[in-house]
Amino acid sequence: MKAIIVPGVTDLNKGDQALVWESYRIVSDTHLFDKIYILSNGDTPFEEQQLCAQTVEKGFELIPNIIPHPRRGKHLQDKVINEGRLDLVKQVATAMWDYFTRSVILKFAPQKALLKRFFGQKVIETLKVFNDADTIFVKGGGFIHAHGEKTAPYVIWYLLFYVNLAKRLKKKVVFLPNSYGPFEGVTVKKQVTNAFKKMELKLAREHISAAALGNLLKEEIQVLPDLGFYLKAKDKSFGASLLQNYKTDASQKKVGITIRPWRFPGLTNVDALYEKYINSVHALIVYLNGAGYQVLFFNQSMGPNMHEDDRNAIRYLITKLEHENFLWIDENFTCEELKSIYSNLDFFIGTRFHSVIFSMTAGVPSLAIAYGGNKGQGIMQDFNLSDYVVHINDVTPEILTSKFKDLELHEEKVRQILEEKTQQLETKRNATINLIKKKLNS
Repeated sequence: MKAIIVPGVTDLNKGDQALVWESYRIVSDTHLFDKIYILSNGDTPFEEQQLCAQTVEKGFELIPNIIPHPRRGKHLQDKVINEGRLDLVKQVATAMWDYFTRSVILKFAPQKALLKRFFGQKVIETLKVFNDADTIFVKGGGFIHAHGEKTAPYVIWYLLFYVNLAKRLKKKVVFLPNSYGPFEGVTVKKQVTNAFKKMELKLAREHISAAALGNLLKEEIQVLPDLGFYLKAKDKSFGASLLQNYKTDASQKKVGITIRPWRFPGLTNVDALYEKYINSVHALIVYLNGAGYQVLFFNQSMGPNMHEDDRNAIRYLITKLEHENFLWIDENFTCEELKSIYSNLDFFIGTRFHSVIFSMTAGVPSLAIAYGGNKGQGIMQDFNLSDYVVHINDVTPEILTSKFKDLELHEEKVRQILEEKTQQLETKRNATINLIKKKLNS
């Protein structure tokens, strides 16, 4: 049998990369499929190389992505937090064209001869693989949510395109553990409800999302861990050697930090909220240095667009730092390498939630700054660590520093919780595999 993992891989985002690689591993470990494809990504040859090179090097087989982003690979260097009105208008026009052409694909997907008359080789190649596939797996993650933005109807349609294509071709669909909700915006609830009807298996990665999707669909949604928890790190010595090469101070405890640009969807005072977030992290760094810690910045995501490139947030924060003791580990590691480095740290503060997952599963006490749906708060709650998460909308210097002090105070208790939880992971991974096999064989 054949399987496809969607949506496209994003090697620049190490959390997304881990989810795709672990999705592949869990599908492979069902021993149901002799061929597993991963969807590629990127709207230009350069962008595709950036987004897929590490996955190709890993030996996975990719097929072309056939629904491009409305941005078409054009990333304006000065649009980090606010997107220009003209840029948005151009993207809306492109999105309308994509909606028309890709709706034709959805409508006539079974009629290959007809589609060959209107679409190029890349589209036809991918449609052939979809026609020949038995099951479409949606990678783990947390992208089915909307906050009432004007673009929400298209964004949800875009994100559900491959699910709807699979259902149009009467393929089995498995939604691996995801976060879901909120579902705010015109047509959003209807689109999600229609896409998730008669699906072979849908899993949530935390209970807040299970309740959100379950209430929408009026059914119970099973909860199993985020696939990023199962990522196997490169040997710990890799991270230790790298930190030594960066001449980190061996006498000081080390705190890793990930931050990101964020546009605060659905809110109007975006610039003020972003400034408050950055200033809160700055205040925490001042406290950390005063307490004898060395701070290390990491690139958990490097694109493809300016808003998904953590380096933009790090550069901005660094302009505020004067005498603080910090190092920026500014490299493009794989997810496995990054987890190895994190395992050598003493504490971690992460905005990118998979940086927190990588750290926690390496036994490192972590503090999460949550954003974008229910994932951060939901997963920390399920780990019995809800005291150590703050939403990015609510973060202040006082709250962030206070929560870290509490984490310091209860360090040993947190380490014990992390050890207990990680010991359960292999059992839960096997449960996920067995559930997939049961649903696909029924």
